Amino acid sequence: SQAGELVLLLFSKVRKATGVSKMTSLPRVASLLPSATEIMGHLKLQHLLVGVSHECDVAPEKSDLDTLLSKGTCVRLTSSEINPMQMSQDEINTAVKGSLRMGDSLYGILEKEFCAANPTVVLTQALCEVCAPSPKQVAGALCSLADSTAVVNLEPHTLADVAQSFVTVSQAVTCSPKEGEALAAKFHNDIYRISSAVTGTGKRPRSPRCVLLEWAEPLFDGGHWIPDMLVAAGGDRGWNRPGEKSKQITPSVLEEYDPDCILVACCGFDLKRNLEDAQKLWSKPWWSSLRCVKEGRIFAADGNRYFARPGPSLVAGVAILAQIMHEEHPGILKAIEATGLLPRQGLAWDRVEPKSCLKAGYLKDEIKDLEDLCWSLHTAACDRGERYYIDPATGYQVMTEEAHKKRGKCCGCGCRHCPFSHAGVKSSELAARIQQPAWLHKKALSHHEGDVLFWSGGKDSFLTLRAMQRKAPSRDVVLITTFDARTRVIAHQEVEIQTVIRQAQELGVGLIGVPLHRGLKYEDQIKRALRLLQKSLSGMSLGSVCFGDLHLEHIRSWREKSLTPVVQEVFDDSVTLQYPIWQTSYGELMADFLASGVQCRISAMPDAAPSDAPALFVGACFSPEVAKQAEAVGWDAFGENGEFHSVVEPWILKQV
Repeated sequence: SQAGELVLLLFSKVRKATGVSKMTSLPRVASLLPSATEIMGHLKLQHLLVGVSHECDVAPEKSDLDTLLSKGTCVRLTSSEINPMQMSQDEINTAVKGSLRMGDSLYGILEKEFCAANPTVVLTQALCEVCAPSPKQVAGALCSLADSTAVVNLEPHTLADVAQSFVTVSQAVTCSPKEGEALAAKFHNDIYRISSAVTGTGKRPRSPRCVLLEWAEPLFDGGHWIPDMLVAAGGDRGWNRPGEKSKQITPSVLEEYDPDCILVACCGFDLKRNLEDAQKLWSKPWWSSLRCVKEGRIFAADGNRYFARPGPSLVAGVAILAQIMHEEHPGILKAIEATGLLPRQGLAWDRVEPKSCLKAGYLKDEIKDLEDLCWSLHTAACDRGERYYIDPATGYQVMTEEAHKKRGKCCGCGCRHCPFSHAGVKSSELAARIQQPAWLHKKALSHHEGDVLFWSGGKDSFLTLRAMQRKAPSRDVVLITTFDARTRVIAHQEVEIQTVIRQAQELGVGLIGVPLHRGLKYEDQIKRALRLLQKSLSGMSLGSVCFGDLHLEHIRSWREKSLTPVVQEVFDDSVTLQYPIWQTSYGELMADFLASGVQCRISAMPDAAPSDAPALFVGACFSPEVAKQAEAVGWDAFGENGEFHSVVEPWILKQV
């Protein structure tokens, strides 16, 4: 059958295809593909999902799928024989080849969960033997179902096929192609906008040559829709024709092609893993001889979402390719940014620095990082009364704080040195744009007295807020959250600032966000946040600045030493640092957590838990059982020593 075409596999217990078009009840959809799950989300059909694969992560965003899974209306239906995050690429390649040689699959369908989900539509594929359960496995799982089930194989080879798969899913699930056609039209139009951004700024001598590595050990090039993406981004197609499978290549192929840049976007891996694996390429004797390596034009990306997955996120992948291929043309970069389709550097893609540079002192104090340097340049420009300085990373002119003050108001663009607390930025864009402390959720202060709580988004912060509100229900509480200015993620917690905004909205409290930049002192950014709060108090008296520390003396001592002078400089000696749940017993804290009824998940774990603690994993709901297992393996029951971190989900209430 043609790529992207609706394919219905009829088994002995499956009705004819006409049964799909005469549904009398809502379909129950099982998606065995991350791309299909994402498509369901973009079609606003995620509520129909009853099961997804272990690799599905967005529908259309991570929070949407997390909500479905936490409600229990949708479950994981597959497992894997290997853990790719604990294996090298060469080890994974060996395991895959061995599995294919034996005729086995690396994936398994959880038959009990599959049977309980009782899907009426199964979205799967037969395009790649290592990307999903095999058709044979799907057929075997269907034999245990009493009801008829339509199996829809999505097999796109090109960008056009990918767009057609949106129509296929829409038709299969809703019996109408309308929403799928609308999504496909948007997909094509967004790609056209990126192509126009590249071509609309004048003709270049030749199309830049970019190689996308789908695998690094051994080397595999990018196949299927990748050549289409390269051309759409204004680049050379390379040696593959659109629709061809990716294939293993030798270093000599790269040497002969002489690419202008290389993007490491390995299948199944996020940005962090691809950055790590890309750095290992510098150990290869042939690697450093490549021109693009010498010129520092090696990049990595979240290959799992933006390149390997044939879904709507490929648009962002095209934007990434356009950005890295045309980085020497400021006009093109500005036009790409204006489309609003380029995902954030540091979160979706980034430049790769060799480990040798880091070891040699690159990014150390004696050789300043470019981001550190830009703040020094800004200070010097302000001292000279200048309105601009040149950003050493981009070559662009950057307005100084003095220039913004002379203009007299916030332009709403999220400027680096905005002195107006980003007052002009749209509320929907605050999380992505602010570079200085700003209100992310402003709530009217209704009482005469109030307190500040430093908020990480986890259970300890949440329990501290509850303790403060119990003790003084007539006092306002304002949250302050610090996060990385580049990734927009809270350090250690691995929680996006957008999630914290949602927490504040749900809890009915104000929130000030504090972006942290390399090159700016932490204390100085906190001082700016407190001054912003001071301007908003409107006669309200501030009593204390609170923290959710439990029992670590060195952390408390550091706060006292570093932040007491800052707090008292902004306010006065009457405002003190307080620790509302300090030395509270874990039994009491657990009882209060359970009484709240709020769901809390483990958001990050620096190290994997021992095998005899199966309840401890990222995504697990925090509970007495989790705390008990943590203690049993020698961890702190609340992860106070950094063993694990958490995120509360006040929009999900469990039965108390």
